[in-house]
Amino acid sequence: MAPPQIDRAESDAVLQELRRREDEDDCENFHHYELDAEHRLKNLFWADVDSRLGYLFHGDVVVFDTTYRTNNYGMPFVPFVGLSHHRTPTLFGCGIISDQSLDSCVWLLRVFLTPVHERPKSVITDGGDAVVAAVKIVLPDSNHRICSWHVEQAIEEHLHGASTRNEFRSLMCDACSPAAFEERWYGFMAKHRTAGNQRWLDGMFVHDKFFLGMASDQRAECLATRLHTGLHGAMSLPDLLRHADACAYGLRRDIAALDAEADRSRVELTTGHRRLEESAARWFTPANFYLLREEIKMIDSFEVVEAMARGHPTFGKKVYTVVFRQRRGVLFHVECSAGEAVRCSCRKMEREGLPCRHILCAMRHNGSSRIPDCCALGRMRRRGDTKSERLDEMEELGRQVFDLASEDAHEFKEFLEGWLDDRNAGLRGSGAIDVVDSNAAEDADSVTPEAKKTKLIEG
Repeated sequence: MAPPQIDRAESDAVLQELRRREDEDDCENFHHYELDAEHRLKNLFWADVDSRLGYLFHGDVVVFDTTYRTNNYGMPFVPFVGLSHHRTPTLFGCGIISDQSLDSCVWLLRVFLTPVHERPKSVITDGGDAVVAAVKIVLPDSNHRICSWHVEQAIEEHLHGASTRNEFRSLMCDACSPAAFEERWYGFMAKHRTAGNQRWLDGMFVHDKFFLGMASDQRAECLATRLHTGLHGAMSLPDLLRHADACAYGLRRDIAALDAEADRSRVELTTGHRRLEESAARWFTPANFYLLREEIKMIDSFEVVEAMARGHPTFGKKVYTVVFRQRRGVLFHVECSAGEAVRCSCRKMEREGLPCRHILCAMRHNGSSRIPDCCALGRMRRRGDTKSERLDEMEELGRQVFDLASEDAHEFKEFLEGWLDDRNAGLRGSGAIDVVDSNAAEDADSVTPEAKKTKLIEG
């Protein structure tokens, strides 16, 4: 049965409101639509400026589902959502399509990418054949997987027997190295692959791909639940637009509140690696810090049994072999390259965006107590907490300066005391204890750590 045709007055009202937003509110707001042969609304996508900015920060993983038919025309409502730096939902835009055909899905994906240009690293979708095919056409270089809820629904169809299904679920959820996963996966395929399920099983092999830890966490994928809650089959298109606006506002309000709370709060340090934990607390939002702290807790269960250099002595790599103390035959290899590039054979950093216990163990072995920049992705960090970032920068710079100053500690101590006296006198004279010249602050921020070090050493 074909869905009812969209009322012309409703579609005109929605399009008129979206045009007004671009003309009057912000020209960076975006919408695009497609009409059918009778000039009635067929497909629609819209994204306001905040959604587009959100995509710039958090658009590396995008989740969307075309299976919700929640309006009086039976048209799928498709919000594009992602995971914020607080691991909460964030909205990138919304679409309404006339059906779940390949043409409609391709149109929607292409329009979604029109105002943002950057392609996501990974996409999580429902399991519809048209959606899967559209992702391959429009995003051939992006990682793609079907969300856990849809995978669970398809298990009954593609795998037979309770033990086979449980073995598959274990494969999808257990944490192990890529090599161990491949061994288990190909063993499973050899036993249970058939002509009917081979294509479906091939789409499940995403163990070492970047999905921010959502590959085995069904709850984390339910990002669009809030946007679908409250929808009903009698809802008009203007009502649907207002509902999406209200949900988007609520999601952004929640993120802003978490930003403010993160800047005010100080997490409790509970591990025996205080300086490393302090560094992580400064860099990361609380939600990501708590995940990383679990890795910090595990450091003492591992040890470095070998460290060897490869390649050029300055620009080459250093490889640490890390062993699990309780099972010494389980080895992991951590590579540290020039420029602080770090990677581990477990590939947790590549999958989830947070450093693993093996990398942290190698850092401890190397005498480092600070999370390197390459292990602190921007999308995991606190927003606006520039003081913490400056403290990290000055702490590292201070170590270098004090190391040099130790050769003549008395002279350097006199220099610091004189500098502090002059600084305090200047502040008292101006009366501006808490006021900072914004231009001077910007200039100070633009100076590189190397230039700061040179200035401190020279004078």
